[in-house]
Amino acid sequence: CFESAPATRTPKPGSYVDGKWVGTIGTPTLHSVTIQPVSEKEIDSLSKGGERLVDARKIYVNDGDLYSISPSDDWTFTGIDGTFKTVKLDNRPWRNYCKAIVSRKDD
Repeated sequence: CFESAPATRTPKPGSYVDGKWVGTIGTPTLHSVTIQPVSEKEIDSLSKGGERLVDARKIYVNDGDLYSISPSDDWTFTGIDGTFKTVKLDNRPWRNYCKAIVSRKDD
């Protein structure tokens, strides 16, 4: 059984300025998430993209404005050290949750 835990999402919006992407930091929002392990099959599939995954986890976001969650967002979780980046996002409008795979950012 998986329990929900508090998490903070920090949006990383931005825009193009003179043809170059300039990122900004948005206002952090609190969410309730369920954290689950990532399967070997999912890790294998994501690793084929050439990105190194460090401490990957699957999260289900259970509340808040689910449609504002984007692939550029960063996450922090209560009781877990580090900041996590979104690697894969499944945010379908007919669901009442959002599924994402996140990976701890390397220092």
